[in-house]
Amino acid sequence: MTDGYIRALRILETLAGLQQPALLKTIAERAGLPRTKVYRVLRELQDHGYIDHIGRSGYRVGGRAIALASLVGPRPALLQRARPVLIRLAAEAGEFVSLHLRSGAHRVLVLGASPPGTAAGRNESIGERSPLTSGCGGTAILAFLPASQIEDLLNAQDNHATRRDLPKHLEQIKRQGYATSQSANHQEMHGIAAPVLDPDSGHALGSVAIAGHASRMPEPVLHRLATPLLAACADLGPRLATVLGPSSSVRLESLDVTIQDVLDTQDAG
Repeated sequence: MTDGYIRALRILETLAGLQQPALLKTIAERAGLPRTKVYRVLRELQDHGYIDHIGRSGYRVGGRAIALASLVGPRPALLQRARPVLIRLAAEAGEFVSLHLRSGAHRVLVLGASPPGTAAGRNESIGERSPLTSGCGGTAILAFLPASQIEDLLNAQDNHATRRDLPKHLEQIKRQGYATSQSANHQEMHGIAAPVLDPDSGHALGSVAIAGHASRMPEPVLHRLATPLLAACADLGPRLATVLGPSSSVRLESLDVTIQDVLDTQDAG
């Protein structure tokens, strides 16, 4: 590894160990590096989805880093809070259930649960990254972000038709509290997703989606699943806010990812 990669990992590790969001000044002081150098690294990590910039509040660990942590090793703080809710919902729905977290303009699948007695389903897709503008797992998050962030994300869209049609679609999602999609990211897969909201801000921390083959999940079935899905998200919101919210108190020991973990994994490979 070059010095640049090591520096980026150390800064990411430093951020993970702070109450989040953390200010640039705090991160630089804790990392023992010049503020200008830390800022450049943070911008690059942000561009690649490993951290999120929360305006004047500072920076916090992004969905892509959390997905990496899930692959490197267990994440007790997240797993303990989210897995039981996903397992109950998968049993009730009889379909694969997944938790998605925002990473900049994308959502990342970080945790999944299959109904009892079935194969692992799409658990092999942990770490899958898709735009917030595509599929119910993304649009359920996008519709419940601050208005200024939604505007920025829509303005960044290359497709003029998407920019024109999506605002009306997001308004509908916000009114009904959930999003549906049909073959948006995976052929012949239908889904329904609802946001996991921070109880203080009302903004989306992530989303929970129920997905299955089109033959089992026509539109009427999708809408019937809204009731248990919304109940699960309401249960999960306060639990995840302690890990992922703007006032998260979670530190490095709960994230279970350190530079040494990454190096050890690389050496083992």
